[in-house]
Amino acid sequence: KTGLYVKDNLLGNGTLTYIDPKTKIYGALGHNVIESNTKSRVEIKDGSIFKSVISSVTKSSDGNPGSINTKFYKDKVYGTINKNVESGIFGNYLESIDNDALIEVASIDEVKLGEASIYTNLYNNDVREYKINILRVDKGGKIKNIYFEVTDEALLNKTGGIVQGMSGSPIVQNGKLIGAVTHVLIDDVTTGYGISIITMLEEGEKNNWFSGQLFYNLMLFDSQFQASFTMSSIVLVAINPSSFCALVVLE
Repeated sequence: KTGLYVKDNLLGNGTLTYIDPKTKIYGALGHNVIESNTKSRVEIKDGSIFKSVISSVTKSSDGNPGSINTKFYKDKVYGTINKNVESGIFGNYLESIDNDALIEVASIDEVKLGEASIYTNLYNNDVREYKINILRVDKGGKIKNIYFEVTDEALLNKTGGIVQGMSGSPIVQNGKLIGAVTHVLIDDVTTGYGISIITMLEEGEKNNWFSGQLFYNLMLFDSQFQASFTMSSIVLVAINPSSFCALVVLE
């Protein structure tokens, strides 16, 4: 979790996880935004997410997590930030949406130990798939549902493991979206946690939730990994996530 404290604002990088094309509600990060001095969750007056282009990566090492370094463009606003809660930031997406590519979402009960993938953007909107190994699944956890290790040599060579700014990167297993990257373990930066995607979807759509329905429509478009969902449909998906920069105005 990162944030640069500037007067009454917080500025930081993350990855957009999904967007609902009907309501245009999005979810990102998979964890809340904290104020870097007090380490507490910030109360948001308003905010926005906007375009960022990754210029370099500072590699992680045990005891010293690295980071994604970006150039951001405040004139290219993607959406508003309406709430900052334990399971992520949520708001309204302002760009147009392509509904052609869809993926199925898996409940936490469908997540298995073993191979999976994360999709993330490490340089100039070049989104790639990287292999991970799921070591443990906590069905009852609030946000740390999926414990995993990075096994992909290309990712390890590029980043050393998980770096700050990868939060929100989608986790896919057996062709289904199962969650998003949320945390890195400081003592072993090749391991980390992910949140169940259902937790994020429920938070994003609390006012439109219909009980007893487990599947959602998801979609991705342009250079972003974004997913749409409706409450009762089976899904298809395409994978193409990208980084964004978030500017939060504090209350």
